[in-house]
Amino acid sequence: MYDSVPTHYAMEYLTFRETDREDIQAIVNIHNSHARGQNTSIDRGFLLTQITEDEIVQSLNNSCRYFVAAKTDGETLGFVAISQPKISDEILDKIIWKDDFFKKRVTSDRHFYLERVATKLNWMGRGVAQFMYKEIYQVFPNSFISLFIVSQPIANTRSLMFHQKQGFEQIGTLQVDRFLDLENYECIVMFKET
Repeated sequence: MYDSVPTHYAMEYLTFRETDREDIQAIVNIHNSHARGQNTSIDRGFLLTQITEDEIVQSLNNSCRYFVAAKTDGETLGFVAISQPKISDEILDKIIWKDDFFKKRVTSDRHFYLERVATKLNWMGRGVAQFMYKEIYQVFPNSFISLFIVSQPIANTRSLMFHQKQGFEQIGTLQVDRFLDLENYECIVMFKET
């Protein structure tokens, strides 16, 4: 049985590909299993909100690209959503930058924003997310990849530690009075050059 394959052998059984419409329900299920409120412990890492199929279709139509890691039998084990947004000056001015050098990097045409990443709960800690990131670096070579990780009023410590292990560094902090239902919201801006 595949699930009993040791972690260090598991990645040779995975494929990485751009999402097609048949993957959307699996992505919704994986995403929502990590949504805050569904998750029994924020220590596991979490996504801030749930998502619907319609929201994913809308994201795809607005140039967000989804990629999935799947077993050779087709079972989707994880996904990555990445885009190349035009970041507004209003948001850029709210970020407390470690160095203006990074502000220039995230406004370049080589910048990609990692919107979300998640793996099936029973595959967490088995290298699927790491596998997806290695593949993303190959799909987007010579790029600057950024992401936000919530740090206040709740902290996504697992995500922060994971991204640090993948070579991402903190380049800034964004603070707003309210984001979604969270007051005194703060997130860490992470960055990696591929």
